[in-house]
Amino acid sequence: MAKQIGRVSYKLQYAVKFICTANVPGTSQTTDAFVAGSYQTAVTIHNPHRTKARIRKKIASPIGISKFLETTIEPDGVERVTCGQVRDFGLHLIHGFEGFLVIESDLSLDVIAVYTAAPNGGQVSTMDVQRINERKL
Repeated sequence: MAKQIGRVSYKLQYAVKFICTANVPGTSQTTDAFVAGSYQTAVTIHNPHRTKARIRKKIASPIGISKFLETTIEPDGVERVTCGQVRDFGLHLIHGFEGFLVIESDLSLDVIAVYTAAPNGGQVSTMDVQRINERKL
């Protein structure tokens, strides 16, 4: 059964692994989850339909789960979510974020995640692009 808020029926969901952090050994920004380096995620959401798509998105991490932010994407429109926007979700994250960006929509979307990593203080050394599959609610 689809989740409904007001009159919007969110029928589809996308769970995107979202990483915005660094592992800097010898500092307070040390984690056992990643090798030393800096990690970034950028997610692009495209509405391929001829009608406006209603979406909502939240972040979920071991620190907490944010409230949903609701928006719309125009026909053939695109929205991006980057590490610089994580603070907009209202969670107090001191040393970055590792968890999920959860997107719910009333229409099927194209959701693409781009992951980059670099040695501390260096330029990008690796990049991966993944299409995120939808699931029905």
